[in-house]
Amino acid sequence: MTAPTQARQIRVVVAHRDPYVSAGIASLLRSRADLVVRSGTADDEHGVDVLVTDYATGIDKATNATPGRQGLVLNLCLVVTDQRTGWQIRRAVDAGVRGYLLHDCSAEELSEAVRCVAEGRRYLSHSVADPLLDHLTAPVPTARELEVLRLIAHGLANKDIGRRLGICEGTVKTHVKGLLRKLGESTRTAVIAEASRRGLLLEATS
Repeated sequence: MTAPTQARQIRVVVAHRDPYVSAGIASLLRSRADLVVRSGTADDEHGVDVLVTDYATGIDKATNATPGRQGLVLNLCLVVTDQRTGWQIRRAVDAGVRGYLLHDCSAEELSEAVRCVAEGRRYLSHSVADPLLDHLTAPVPTARELEVLRLIAHGLANKDIGRRLGICEGTVKTHVKGLLRKLGESTRTAVIAEASRRGLLLEATS
């Protein structure tokens, strides 16, 4: 008589910057028989199937992955966050984060997301899919344009922005024009307001 096949055990490390969120996630996941869960750090990758972490850490792990580790890092990150704008979600997906959930997700959805990421698939919660789809049709500012945008938000004039970034004032003006066009606004003040609405000025801290 053939013995019943045991379900695969998925090894999970929870390393969220918010200790209360981290403890809650770990507690929920430990109730699932197929998940072997421990608390750790974002560098705790050896023998791990899924790393459940915060937005900033997930972006950092994906963006700064070394060539030899890239495949592993990009395939194991599941972000749990309160960052919900289309821009923030797209930034994470473009960086290579495999799963994206909001803090108010259910225990069932959290567990399912872990299993999907462990299998090498992507998982986006239903609540972030619509903002992402809406954002996919919008022009995306370049990394340099975002640097200029943040300095504009701090009240710097073009000449001062050029000095800060080591570029000429004419190049700054070109980046400003690009921001005006991509955000559909005609003034610097309106650009800042629209960028804030889209989440472009938010720090990735959670």
